[in-house]
Amino acid sequence: MIEFLEKLIAGDRGAVILISAAYFALIGVYSLIHMYRISKWPSVIGKLHEENIQGSGVGSHDETNYRATVRYTYVVDGVPYENDKINPWIILLSHNLRALLNWQFRYIDRHDGSDVTVFYHPGTPEKAYLVVPGWKQMALVSALCFGVAALILLAL
Repeated sequence: MIEFLEKLIAGDRGAVILISAAYFALIGVYSLIHMYRISKWPSVIGKLHEENIQGSGVGSHDETNYRATVRYTYVVDGVPYENDKINPWIILLSHNLRALLNWQFRYIDRHDGSDVTVFYHPGTPEKAYLVVPGWKQMALVSALCFGVAALILLAL
């Protein structure tokens, strides 16, 4: 083990590649566990008050980043909450790709009027999302992380 660490500190190509692959695999495992836990959160019916695409930045369109924004309220065990998170990911897109942000709104489970399903953390109900990861998202993130790790290992 000490020999490996010495090689890593010295910048040995094989050691650096192995650590890089291990990093991506570890991130994949952590992400999968985190996404699975979120997918099991309980839900309540809340009210969606606002949803839009918001730009931030100064100058021309090239310097502006866009993100989907929401504002909703919900009640858990008689306590009212307000939140602005659609899902666990922060997605910023350029001016040219901003239309893709509308896809986030498609996955919101809507009911009558402005009613929506809100998924909340059972231990801290103020943490909530309108969209939680499904098996497709978990498979995609896992495939990306483990795929990158495998490609890195091919460089050995």
